Amino acid sequence: MNKTLAATALVLLLAAPALARTIAAPKKSVSDGEKAAMTYFVQDSVGDVQLGMLGEQKAQNAAVRALARTMVRDHTRTANAGMQVAQQIGDDEAQLKAGDDNQIQLSHLARYSGVKFDQEYTSALVDAHKNDISTARDALEFATTAALRAYLRDTIAVDTRHLGMAEAAQQQVGKGD
Repeated sequence: MNKTLAATALVLLLAAPALARTIAAPKKSVSDGEKAAMTYFVQDSVGDVQLGMLGEQKAQNAAVRALARTMVRDHTRTANAGMQVAQQIGDDEAQLKAGDDNQIQLSHLARYSGVKFDQEYTSALVDAHKNDISTARDALEFATTAALRAYLRDTIAVDTRHLGMAEAAQQQVGKGD
């Protein structure tokens, strides 16, 4: 009995450091700034989906409608991917809802129709995508988490593609007032 007890104690003593590392191994610390960036980009993607849906409903020009459809498709994907990254890095603030800036933009654009809508919409999307690309590049400077860095690179690629489409559509519809 004493031999069994001694053997068990020895096994526990030898296993304790490995067990402690397994149990107490802290996850890599993610800064509040990285979490805030993730929250921003998830909410911005959701807002871009909503902007795309508005464009699908109201756009007159075929290039503007194509841009709107592309926005819905691509930003649905980036919003969902962003939520996965947010969960990985412990960002409890990220939600699948549009940010305040997007809500203001939606309210502004909703009051237009026809050619004026197309002009205002493309102008707003050119400005928004330039801002999003710049913001994502800034976030990439301080991001240390591999998943966040990959997400930001993908976001920059998606937004760069949308910016090109928005600029081309804007040339077709004119810049408006």
